[in-house]
Amino acid sequence: MSMEYFSQYPFIVQDKKARSLSFFCKREVVSLSRDVMNELKKIASEENKDIRVSMHQSPDSDLHNMIILQHRGTYVRPHKHLKKAEAYQLIEGTQTVFIFDNAGKVIDRCDMSHDGNFLYRFERNHYHMSTPTSDFVIFHESKIGPFVREGDSIFAPWAPMGDDKESVKMFMGNLLETKQVI
Repeated sequence: MSMEYFSQYPFIVQDKKARSLSFFCKREVVSLSRDVMNELKKIASEENKDIRVSMHQSPDSDLHNMIILQHRGTYVRPHKHLKKAEAYQLIEGTQTVFIFDNAGKVIDRCDMSHDGNFLYRFERNHYHMSTPTSDFVIFHESKIGPFVREGDSIFAPWAPMGDDKESVKMFMGNLLETKQVI
């Protein structure tokens, strides 16, 4: 499907180099309205893909603020960043964030919802992953830049690769049965 994304918002441009459906805001000062969120949901539904809108102008920006929509069943392999802490703020839906030790044991679980934990922050050098627990989730992720494709994320050797669907299914099933740690 070829469509013009965010046509009403010319400052939001597609990042054609990204591996996923991604956009940058090409302004130094950015605000995003509920209408932008509705457009984000429409695009994600029509394309049947996860989507991200980066409020920063490029991968080289010092601060990265991303609005991310993920569908239920999305698997992002657990990973860590050696030099970057992260924060997640829930916008819509629900998700669970897991923090792991170096051996793959869950050391924290945060179930995020509007009635409970809607903001979650963790320091650098922690294996982590989030997974939608509603049909889709929209959240704000914040961390320092720049993004460096090679070496920015260190993937957990004990977690399955995304293309191994059966191992991912088993891993996620076991993970979601893990009780609240704190």
